[in-house]
Amino acid sequence: MTIPFPDLNPYETLQVPQSATEQDIKKSYRKLCLLHHPDKLINKTDNEIAQSKLQFEKIQFAHMILSNVDKRTRYDKTGSLEEIDSDASFDWFEYFTNIKAEITQESIMKDKSEYQGSSDEEEDIIEMWLENNGDFLNLFETIPHTEITWGDESRLFNKITGLINDGVIESTKNWEIYQKNRKNLFKNLLKSLKDESKEAEELQKELLKDKKIDTEDDLKQLIQKRNAGRIDDLISNLEAKYGAKNSKVKKPKKNTKKHGITGSKRKEYEINDDEFAKLQQKMMNRKK
Repeated sequence: MTIPFPDLNPYETLQVPQSATEQDIKKSYRKLCLLHHPDKLINKTDNEIAQSKLQFEKIQFAHMILSNVDKRTRYDKTGSLEEIDSDASFDWFEYFTNIKAEITQESIMKDKSEYQGSSDEEEDIIEMWLENNGDFLNLFETIPHTEITWGDESRLFNKITGLINDGVIESTKNWEIYQKNRKNLFKNLLKSLKDESKEAEELQKELLKDKKIDTEDDLKQLIQKRNAGRIDDLISNLEAKYGAKNSKVKKPKKNTKKHGITGSKRKEYEINDDEFAKLQQKMMNRKK
């Protein structure tokens, strides 16, 4: 059977250098599996789920190459995956299906109980802290088994505090800001997740009501029309509130820095390409 990902670089996929040891590969593999396993895709869009499932299969394939001495050696020498599969009858579809079956919700929970509080988790926290310049809320996206809850927030906050007090890591400006605004920043994170989910559902319902959506341009025009109406309503409300008869009302700018500390600014009423792709995927799925 044809190789599923002929152009894949197994080292890049598992995020390890070519000099990685067997233990390094195993550790990175487990971490990436937990982040992309289908059972972890709660409250994700159809497009995000599809992308994560594809990445999960790539991770399995990369691990199969690098965990096998012969296959890894062959790849290191040739830089190609074309000669990796010596068995033409090998069924990759069955292989990926079996892998998914082996990693169950029970095995994830078991791994969670072993991982949290372990030296492996501490190493991951330190690595992500250094890599992201002490962005505390980024830990919720990069540390396996971490959920956006007050319980995990408290656990990670105490962990970071202890590591700083012990001199293992250094405090940062981002950390100082989070400490001073801890309650509000985490509340904002929880609220933003809830608001984004609600807004996406409302927009999806509105789009599905329109029977004239047949092409990508139709979808874009409807979204732009909807957003233009929201801007007009906002300006009208401002004029009514502040009596701006002879003055120009400027459209307010919204600073939506990620988690209130880092990230790029986003226009308040503009849908970006990723958001559009997600909505389009949902529309196409509903029409099938």
